[in-house]
Amino acid sequence: MTDPVASANTLDAGLEALRDISARLDRAPEPQALPTVAEPVLVGTGHARGFRASDRTGVVTITLDEDLKLVEATVLDHWKDRVEPAFLGEALTEAYLSALDAAVQARSERLASEPPPAEAPGDADGPVVVPTLDEVVAAARASRERNENERLRQQRERASAAEPEAPREVRGSFGYLTLRVQGGAMISATPNASALDNAGTANIQEDIEAAFGNAGLKSPHAVSESGSVRPDKAAGREFDDEEDAWQGFHGND
Repeated sequence: MTDPVASANTLDAGLEALRDISARLDRAPEPQALPTVAEPVLVGTGHARGFRASDRTGVVTITLDEDLKLVEATVLDHWKDRVEPAFLGEALTEAYLSALDAAVQARSERLASEPPPAEAPGDADGPVVVPTLDEVVAAARASRERNENERLRQQRERASAAEPEAPREVRGSFGYLTLRVQGGAMISATPNASALDNAGTANIQEDIEAAFGNAGLKSPHAVSESGSVRPDKAAGREFDDEEDAWQGFHGND
């Protein structure tokens, strides 16, 4: 026999859940198209590879380099016309994860297809041929990528053998959003809705980039609004392939 008290409690719980869903739908943005597919882009003065993606509302656009670091975060000037402040964290997370997926896939494909380093010619092969500048630059770039790939491989092996890193929370200069970071990536973003009500768009963008910088997730290719490379001591210097190549070819004078 059915317990009438239990049935009433179940019905009350169901009605409460429906009221909560209804309230959330009332606050949610209007349904939009599927999230923008990440597009490959060139970043920085050295034309490094990167990926750019937006959330489904188009409010937040994130650009990452191929090392999964933030190059740029942009927010629409009239973003409040599309989403409420309480949903800005979801928009940031969606845009970031879309760009992150594309960057991870591109790096994995490159690692899988990377040819082994060529052996140096011996004396028996004939006279030594002086390489051209293009060959020196290409060799320097390939050597640097092999070293970086090996470093990342060793880092992944150490990470898999170690205890999982606990998530940590990181904020920017204004505290508009709190990033939840784990394993070298952002996993979610929580907005400070009351602070965002009166926040300027430029300050929001600056706050997002500062938070990524504080989390160690900012690219050396990070750019300012003018498109120039933004100095960032924590991110490191901008690479110059030709300069590095000639230093390696001639030695450090």
